Amino acid sequence: MRLKAWLFTSLVLTFTNVLAQKDTIQATIVLIGDAGQLTNGKHPVVEAAKRTVKMDEKTTVLYLGDNLYKTGLPDEAVPNFAIAKAPLDSQIHIARGNTKTPIYFIPGNHDWANGGKNGYESILRVQDYIDILGNQMVKMLPRDGCGGPEEVKINDDITLVMMDSQWWIHEFDKPGVESDCPFKTKDEMLTELDEILAKNSKKLVLFATHHPFRSYGPHGGYFTLKQHIFPFTDVKKNMYIPLPILGSAYPLTRAVFGTAQDLQHPFYQSMVHDIEDVIKGNPNVIYLAGHEHGLQMIQDSGYNYIVSGGGCKMNRVSKSKNSKYAAESTGFATLQISTNKNVTVNFYEVEGDSVKKAYNQNILDFSKVPELPKDTLREVEFVYKDTVVISASDEYKNTKKFAKWILGENYRTTWNEPVSFKIFNINKEHGGFKIKSLGGGKQTKSLKLEDKNGKEWSIRTLEKDPEKALPLNLRSTLAQDVVKDVISASDPYSPLPVAVLAKAAGIPSAAPEYFFVPDDPSLGYYRPLFANKVVTLEDRDPVPDADTKSTSKILNKLYEDNDDKVDQPALLNARLLDILVADFDRHADQWKWGTKDTGKGKLYYPVPRDRDQAFFKSDGLLVKYLSRRRMAFLKGFTPKIKKINAFSFASRDFDRSFLNAIGEKK
Repeated sequence: MRLKAWLFTSLVLTFTNVLAQKDTIQATIVLIGDAGQLTNGKHPVVEAAKRTVKMDEKTTVLYLGDNLYKTGLPDEAVPNFAIAKAPLDSQIHIARGNTKTPIYFIPGNHDWANGGKNGYESILRVQDYIDILGNQMVKMLPRDGCGGPEEVKINDDITLVMMDSQWWIHEFDKPGVESDCPFKTKDEMLTELDEILAKNSKKLVLFATHHPFRSYGPHGGYFTLKQHIFPFTDVKKNMYIPLPILGSAYPLTRAVFGTAQDLQHPFYQSMVHDIEDVIKGNPNVIYLAGHEHGLQMIQDSGYNYIVSGGGCKMNRVSKSKNSKYAAESTGFATLQISTNKNVTVNFYEVEGDSVKKAYNQNILDFSKVPELPKDTLREVEFVYKDTVVISASDEYKNTKKFAKWILGENYRTTWNEPVSFKIFNINKEHGGFKIKSLGGGKQTKSLKLEDKNGKEWSIRTLEKDPEKALPLNLRSTLAQDVVKDVISASDPYSPLPVAVLAKAAGIPSAAPEYFFVPDDPSLGYYRPLFANKVVTLEDRDPVPDADTKSTSKILNKLYEDNDDKVDQPALLNARLLDILVADFDRHADQWKWGTKDTGKGKLYYPVPRDRDQAFFKSDGLLVKYLSRRRMAFLKGFTPKIKKINAFSFASRDFDRSFLNAIGEKK
């Protein structure tokens, strides 16, 4: 009996050892935040990480923002430029001599000139400096001051997603709808994040920002008795000037309301709410951040939040029921991901030249991430019909008389009228399409496609959802219902006559096609978003130029070369058509630009897009009232244009920039 027990135990131990040997480390992620300052000309935390972690092709270094204190990187003409950039050089050199370790920098508020007016310029200087070094393994992401998200494949099991959280809460100049950022608005960023998570549902997703989504430090509103009695110690460490009662004003105000850099601030709260709303339901995500000058491991609502902001400073940190580890210390963290998909976090505390591992814990087994719902993975042969008879939308069928009186009859009949639509076959239409990415604005969803010749197309839903276009406090309220109903003032088929008019006027324009999208398994992850919806299919570049340019890029070209011009007569022609069809929504992002070579310079001609507000018309009491007050552009399409200037309100800045050489005679 003893022999059998011994043999059984030996077999179990042998089997366990074999499994342990197989479960090797496939990747190590080094997390260092707020490392933008040297100590006596050295960087103890960076040097400690370099000594502790092997820098090779399996290691990735991630700097979590505030990479330069206090106001980012100054202009190189400034006398102290060499001193100012020294902390950045130290961080870059963590993998000196190794060309296989990727290093990523995420911007923080101090990199954005401490959230100041010159923040955008400052962040571009940091990017330019890193680019000039010419090391392809060192990058600042997201680029160009854009908000992201930026997706980086670490390996087949791990995806790193980086977003610039300072972009979200920055109050001054930053790239927006007129920029060349791939995702120009918060809504577009959230849509892309949702898509990234869908594509990586079976992988570990490391979601990295500078600002933490959970924290028990000062930015999380946590203050000790010391701050209430000696509030000036937050300004200077040894300034023990007692201010009982009065001293509580600062910590209480900051804990309740916060600054823009604190979790309690409305801007910050909105960012956390919007992003977490997208991430929830994806248990394979780990949140990474800096910002707080300390080290924290927090588990809340089934998610892991790692705060590694002890790159060069330390500040108080409290512990709560959700805190697994918290240290008022300089240091760094690492994530070790095994081949068996186990994730282990290590926290290292650094003091001078010494470093110690203070915390070690397995926090996630992402081999157990639930499968996607079966109906999105079925491989079945889908039977297509040629056409289907259906209305553009069912939203406006049962509107009550009082609502029609207030909001208008509008185009409800047009929206409700059954129409014969061709069925969209993604595998056969125009020779077949492959899906590139999800797009869309605040109210519609679109899918970017590519045909067999590499030409880009997009399908776009007719139905609109105004929820994301509204502030958080107005969502799921009467205001949302009103805005949704006012959409009935837009003609769902307006792009069709506009395309005909544009062609007659010699204006480049896409020729939209209308389809009904079936519940087709070929749509994959995008199936729930587009199944059983009416869409338009459009060529994204309906001009001979293979690559049209955005308005912001054209502005840059005009500044760079005085010989480059905009075809202003052609633009005036297009703008007159806008006014004729009462299309008031013609801001800079509604235009692309083709290029002609004049021999002396480039001539950029306009290519209008997004014509869904053409022929806008509402006979409701509410819109009539608004159009007589401050929103005259809502008068819409009428037999006679009474206030021609009203239709140019949304595009006034655009017109002033690009129609400044047109005289009255023209």
